[in-house]
Amino acid sequence: MLVRYLLYLAIVLPLATINAQTPTQNLEKYWAYRQRLIGTADKAGFVDIGLGQGQSIPALERFPHTDCATDWYMQHHSCSPHEGTGRLHWSDATLYLGHYMAILALEYANLYRANQSTEAVAQELWYALEAFERLDSLAEVTLGLEGKKDGFFLRDDIAATFYLKTDSTADRRFGKGEFTFDCTSSAYTCGEPKVDDGVFISQDQVTGLLVGFMTINQLIADHRYQPNLPTFGEKVSLNMHRIASYMMRYNWQLKGPEGTDIPNKWGGNAIGLSYPIGKIANHITQQKYGDDYLGNGAKLLGKPIYKLLHASLAWQSEINRGLAMSTFSLLENTPATLLARKAIKEQLIIYPLLHAVLFRKPLSHKIEQHLFEDLLHTAPPEGPCFNSPDCMAPDGWKSYDRWIHPDFVNGNPHGIHSESPGLDYMLLYNLYHYYYYTDLPAYHAPENVLDYSLPAWQY
Repeated sequence: MLVRYLLYLAIVLPLATINAQTPTQNLEKYWAYRQRLIGTADKAGFVDIGLGQGQSIPALERFPHTDCATDWYMQHHSCSPHEGTGRLHWSDATLYLGHYMAILALEYANLYRANQSTEAVAQELWYALEAFERLDSLAEVTLGLEGKKDGFFLRDDIAATFYLKTDSTADRRFGKGEFTFDCTSSAYTCGEPKVDDGVFISQDQVTGLLVGFMTINQLIADHRYQPNLPTFGEKVSLNMHRIASYMMRYNWQLKGPEGTDIPNKWGGNAIGLSYPIGKIANHITQQKYGDDYLGNGAKLLGKPIYKLLHASLAWQSEINRGLAMSTFSLLENTPATLLARKAIKEQLIIYPLLHAVLFRKPLSHKIEQHLFEDLLHTAPPEGPCFNSPDCMAPDGWKSYDRWIHPDFVNGNPHGIHSESPGLDYMLLYNLYHYYYYTDLPAYHAPENVLDYSLPAWQY
């Protein structure tokens, strides 16, 4: 473990020295990333904020110069190739939707504590929560059944014609001139949605959502988007109840609404994470719906399997290590020192910080403030990317998301060259500012950053 830690420092610290930035510059970079996420009048973003199909779900990657008609992915994944340039890609969309919710909840909490306006971010967060409920409602519809909100959800609902939207928000979202994106790819868009084909609920998608749900629950549960709406906490609690109840229904072996198994390769066997998911569900809901979500094997079978997962972490796949660390950080009684030791080894030091913020606990002495600053300093001002045109990202910021794919921080082995939204930087920065706020400049948004005009939802 010591060798890996020293190697980590040997890579990060020299880069931090070369690219050292001030706390003020890191705050400015956060808002630059946020503007890049939603887009501007002449540059495309990664998310189209709104209540319609495909909206308020951030894309994982974009390929600015790909030819839509000849793009390899479009041709080999039953997408809809056509003329045009630039592809937006959604993958594991509900997992990243959960992290997006966490970013917005932390932004809200930071702004609120600094006595700044929270109006815009409150609306954006509510729309993200509505996007999840839309995916929950539409899941059965895609299979020819009546739609309902029951915890069985789609990963995304990006239509093949999503790029053709012409409203003002989409004009900004997809950009103009050289910044256009004329084709889309996603689990929903490419091919016919099937229960056994990685389009619906899975244990990894749920763990991503839990990051968002827990952040909302712990930091802004009593706040509202509009006075006549439920609180953010009430919204999250009901969705958590639906998801956990659905997972328990089949003893944590996930199935479609007509009983078709979701294969294990798509995260269908959730018994290994049933214990932390059940614990988190009990915490968020306070069991006000009368359910104990540690039933149907979660305690008797899931708990020992989860302990074994942590005991064998060094031999687990990248995704299993990430799932273990993420869920570990969301359990209130997780020992801070143990979490820190595992996080350093796995290059996932965001999770001790997440745990400290959510449960208002001190960080382990093993995790020092400069470790977070070293990462924040080296993040590229133009955003994370890997070998895409004009990409300036240094090693450490070439992953789609370093907290989900830490093994790809210096570039992925699949030869996928793209631009990423930087959700990993934004989540880290907001947690860092929330925890260390007394050492940092006041949290505030520059004038006109997030200057989008969305119609208020009428009730």
